[in-house]
Amino acid sequence: MEPHDDATPSVLAAEAGVAVRRLACCVDGGKLRAPAEMYQVLGILQLLVEDVGQLLPSVQAELEDGLLAGRLVRHAVGDEVTDTWDRVGEVGCALAHARTLALRMTKELEHSQTAMRDLTGP
Repeated sequence: MEPHDDATPSVLAAEAGVAVRRLACCVDGGKLRAPAEMYQVLGILQLLVEDVGQLLPSVQAELEDGLLAGRLVRHAVGDEVTDTWDRVGEVGCALAHARTLALRMTKELEHSQTAMRDLTGP
């Protein structure tokens, strides 16, 4: 799959979502029957989740850069500056938690793929 040099991050994220939904439809449609294919899919999903987890700190860094550069303003009643900093802190905390969950999910997918190895046969 060739990356789109001119695609925006939101377009690329949407394309990734489409690919995952297509995979889900394929699996739900009964096309994942061979143990060797299951093994491969688990390994690829592990890499996908790992990649997502590695992306999140970059998203957080961009968020913080946007805050420091003045590109982020919270549109609400009250102290805009304090509210904006607080909101960025909440987002950062949520992203850190998501990264932790991605790391755990990666480990669980690795365990499931390892267990699947014994079922794939020669």
